[in-house]
Amino acid sequence: MWDYTDKVKDHFLHPRNARVIEDANAVGDVGSIICGDALRLMLKIDPVTEVIEDASFQTYGCGSAIASSSALTEMLKGKTLKEAEKITNQEIVDYLGGLPPEKMHCSVMGREALDAAIANYHGQSYENSHDDGELVCHCFGVGINKIKKAVWENHLTTVEEVTNYTKAGGGCGSCKMRIEEIIDEVWVDLEKCGVPRPGHAPTPIPSITVSTSTTSSPAFSSIGTVTSAKGATAAVEAQIDEKTKSSPIYDDVVKIIKEVSDGLTDGSKVELDAISGADVIVKLEGPVSSGMMKDMTLGFLKQKLTDGTGRQINVATR
Repeated sequence: MWDYTDKVKDHFLHPRNARVIEDANAVGDVGSIICGDALRLMLKIDPVTEVIEDASFQTYGCGSAIASSSALTEMLKGKTLKEAEKITNQEIVDYLGGLPPEKMHCSVMGREALDAAIANYHGQSYENSHDDGELVCHCFGVGINKIKKAVWENHLTTVEEVTNYTKAGGGCGSCKMRIEEIIDEVWVDLEKCGVPRPGHAPTPIPSITVSTSTTSSPAFSSIGTVTSAKGATAAVEAQIDEKTKSSPIYDDVVKIIKEVSDGLTDGSKVELDAISGADVIVKLEGPVSSGMMKDMTLGFLKQKLTDGTGRQINVATR
């Protein structure tokens, strides 16, 4: 059983600012419906002074995710954007009086949501301005730059610590050797900056630049039951017209939705309705059919389908 501080428990049981700011002018969405943690951070910023007048959140995840999000909104209110940009994930943890090591990724998600909201305020796309680099952990979709940033900022020394902060390495484990290499690479630079690595003598290995990006409740739910083209149930097949079945991307679309479905478990459902050119129409049922959950579900599907088909896909509901 993890040991939570009284402040973490308080922010979980009585979250501050867990609501929607209708006139927010900065919104940051991070996380993944597959990985089980996601956060929408909403800010109302004075365009003249750039003071954060209000902050709120919606999140899906564990108690630590809710507490970290709640704490972050309290920390942000009244700060200028320049002051907010300096907040670290460790400061979120300190504000809560600590988090279990296995839950540190919740504070990292809060910091990423802040980057995304600031990027949104400046009219930028967090995805476009935030280059996560080489994909290291395929199970959780974690890139090299996120790992490097976590190691650099928090002086992580083991794969287990990296997993706690980023989830990388927490799946099949095939990336653990690469994570160890990344840790060593970052520590070469940390040592050059005068930070001693615990239990290691300084090494003269040539430095490798650490590249990071600082630009930048509802629960959500899962996507469910669409099977592959060959294994689709009769009920689903009967609802799909012949034009859709004749689409050159039909098999890929159904396969990708099945892969997404296999990673989700909580009862919400998405079904393929139709395909017209590059437009994929789906049916959503349950919590994913409205609000923030709908937006992020459709956005996630759009990215997966675009990547998987090699075409720019649009995803919508009727």
